[in-house]
Amino acid sequence: MKRTRLITALVGIGILLASATVAAAGTAQAGSAKSMFCSGCHGVDGNVTYPSVRMAGQSTQRLGQSLMDFKTGRRFHPVMNILSAGLTQQDMDDLAMFYAAQKPLSLEHASLYWRLGGHDAINAAVDETIKISKADPRLAGRLSGACAPKLKEQLCAATGGPCTYTGRDMKTAHKGLNITNAEFGAVAQNLVSVLDAFKVPEKEKNELVGLIAPMQGVIVGQ
Repeated sequence: MKRTRLITALVGIGILLASATVAAAGTAQAGSAKSMFCSGCHGVDGNVTYPSVRMAGQSTQRLGQSLMDFKTGRRFHPVMNILSAGLTQQDMDDLAMFYAAQKPLSLEHASLYWRLGGHDAINAAVDETIKISKADPRLAGRLSGACAPKLKEQLCAATGGPCTYTGRDMKTAHKGLNITNAEFGAVAQNLVSVLDAFKVPEKEKNELVGLIAPMQGVIVGQ
């Protein structure tokens, strides 16, 4: 097979970490309607911090797990145990997506998605990484950038943002491309340089980079 494409999905970072796979499959729009039952305690956008931590901007994974824990009794709260008892999995997914989409007034307890700057910042990082990689002689023009929309979707989902990845798994997407360790490393290095240029804090940068490393075995050599 011609080696005409590169691992555009590599740029998408978390893409395949289980976090992207198990991210909420709901919609923020549906969650907005269902959140009326939560607004009395948490505010219309989840930014009220009493009697619980701020829900706005938490990751879909954390929000979904919290609701499940209340529903199953693994966590105790006299109101939440009752309210969550009637929630379906779809209800929990929708609520998780809604609150994950709300901009938090504080980044404490916020998802990596929001700590990175949200939608605009993540999209800009993907676009800039693709731009640099397309011009990188180490990649010999193999990066087309055609998958940028999916990469942004994947990165949003992997970092706990209000997105559901709808593309292929990475092993399938890269089958026959014969991606090398050097190529994987080149794109990863370009991403790090972009994060540095965007002045992403060390903690967030390390979390993001930590989503990439486990993917090397899935992408390289397929």
